[in-house]
Amino acid sequence: MWKMFTLNNYKWIDELLRLVLDYNAHKHRTIGIQSADVIPAIAERLLDTVYSAIKIAGPQNLKGDSVRVSKMIFEKDYAPNWTTEVFTIVKVQRTNPITYLEDYRGKSVAGTFYEHELHRATHPNMYLVEKICQKRNKVYDK
Repeated sequence: MWKMFTLNNYKWIDELLRLVLDYNAHKHRTIGIQSADVIPAIAERLLDTVYSAIKIAGPQNLKGDSVRVSKMIFEKDYAPNWTTEVFTIVKVQRTNPITYLEDYRGKSVAGTFYEHELHRATHPNMYLVEKICQKRNKVYDK
């Protein structure tokens, strides 16, 4: 078939019937038989053999992991892409969205999150200081 397409010949339409017959007479590795031998009685069994091995990937983040949540798309580029607050995963379900979170006080966060919206926190016990305010020779962090 590829020989015809690469011969710089645009008259492959004349050979189309032969191409279809050759394709139907060829044994396919997925179903194990020729296309011409497929009948409606075995079609459902063949579909089961083709689609039975589909594996659904498990969740990347597990219950108890510390994560940061993605900021929205329209945030400024000079700002970090992830929140500074660290959340803990309370529940993981096999639905969309799959993850439920709670903050460090144990209060559950409203809503659920997809996996691509979460980033595993490498140092969950370290908190970033936004800025240092100095007032009357005393230092306060915010």
